[in-house]
Amino acid sequence: MLFLARFILKGQSQAALVAATMAILGLILPPAAWISAAVIVLVTLVQGPQRGFVTTVLSLLGAALFAYLIFSAPQMAIVFVVLAWLPAWLVAMILRQTVSLALSLQVLTAISLLAVVVIYTFYPGFGEYWRQPLDQLVAQLANQSNEFTPAELKQTENWIIHFLPGLFVSSIMFGTILSLFLGRWWQAVFYNPGGFAKEFQSLNLGKISALCAIAIILLAMLGKSVFMFALATVVFLLYVMQALSLLHATIRIRQLNATWLFVVYVIMFFIPHVLLLLILASFADPWLDIRQRIAKTVK
Repeated sequence: MLFLARFILKGQSQAALVAATMAILGLILPPAAWISAAVIVLVTLVQGPQRGFVTTVLSLLGAALFAYLIFSAPQMAIVFVVLAWLPAWLVAMILRQTVSLALSLQVLTAISLLAVVVIYTFYPGFGEYWRQPLDQLVAQLANQSNEFTPAELKQTENWIIHFLPGLFVSSIMFGTILSLFLGRWWQAVFYNPGGFAKEFQSLNLGKISALCAIAIILLAMLGKSVFMFALATVVFLLYVMQALSLLHATIRIRQLNATWLFVVYVIMFFIPHVLLLLILASFADPWLDIRQRIAKTVK
């Protein structure tokens, strides 16, 4: 992966080539789209917002050309600009100017919350675009299982369709965060070895952010509103990052083998409740300073 970063830093044309190529590849392998946006992040962090924006424009031209040659649909490139490159460029610009990973993630979360509000307000039928494939899935489930009645399946389908704006925005936010982390890691490897690990492991979103997140999640639980649940999904994702930061910091502070990190990730995959416990700890962290408490026990 580092050879790719070296190639990206050779010039804007090289960076645009990688971004455009990975964007098209992302239509088949979605993780490639994250790498594509990480190119914009790296250029913006290292060379500044203006260079990052120019690279975005060049990447747009390249992606449009590739999309025309392969799919005869150059307009597909606009999708990458709106959903991947511009969010990545914006959050990278904030990170470069503030040198605060926490603030960058908070701004991204605020923008994502605003996006959810805008979609529900101005595009209330957003989820209806997926009605047909979901109808087919519901029909298959109804034929294969007698556990749920058609009415129950239809009710679940309607709920999912109403929730899709939140899922859509959260997925874009998740991809942007991964691209930001990858771009920041690339930068650290070349200019500040080990810097990203320290930055991520010390991530602290603060008390105000925690209180706002808790309020949104409680309103979603008490009000049982799909709209509030969509907002809660966005802030939940933010605190997944905080929880993973605590996990990585704990492994480092206690000087445990990196294998333990892999083991915990596997456990979280099969037992999601472990992740929920970490998220609860991340909400309490601004008041408890969990990293400092763990460090004291080690001493």
